[in-house]
Amino acid sequence: MDEIIREGNAYACIQCGRCTGSCPSGRECGFRTRMIIHMAKLGRDVFKMDELWDCTTCFTCQERCPKEVKITDIIIELRNLAVKNSYYPSMADVPKIIIQNLYKTGSGQPLSPEVQKMRSIIGLEKTPCDVGRDEDDLRAFQKLLDGLPLMRWGDI
Repeated sequence: MDEIIREGNAYACIQCGRCTGSCPSGRECGFRTRMIIHMAKLGRDVFKMDELWDCTTCFTCQERCPKEVKITDIIIELRNLAVKNSYYPSMADVPKIIIQNLYKTGSGQPLSPEVQKMRSIIGLEKTPCDVGRDEDDLRAFQKLLDGLPLMRWGDI
């Protein structure tokens, strides 16, 4: 886990709270990005934490970090490590709307028009850099999901 923290530049984190304050998931479910990163830096076992799976990987925290900590990248790597160790939520725990949005758009929580406008005002792309920006990438992502034995994603 230390390698993930080092590669993601998490040791540069000054706990300013900008990541948590700008997190769209945090406004909806109480997800605290700063807490996950801090606990991972301390070497705590974050893999069994439900909060690890609340991140929608919108990259807002990462784009706004004054120390250029690769927060979303770290969370994705922590999730990958959690899955390798058989820690992940069951599909029954994931709300249907998130699954639908993930399959259709590549994002679990698409940004509202207000947030897109705000991003433009502060000089960011209207949408974060994810698979939903490119049709070919989105189709490849959907094909990957369709290959999972969990369910027929496109039918949800």
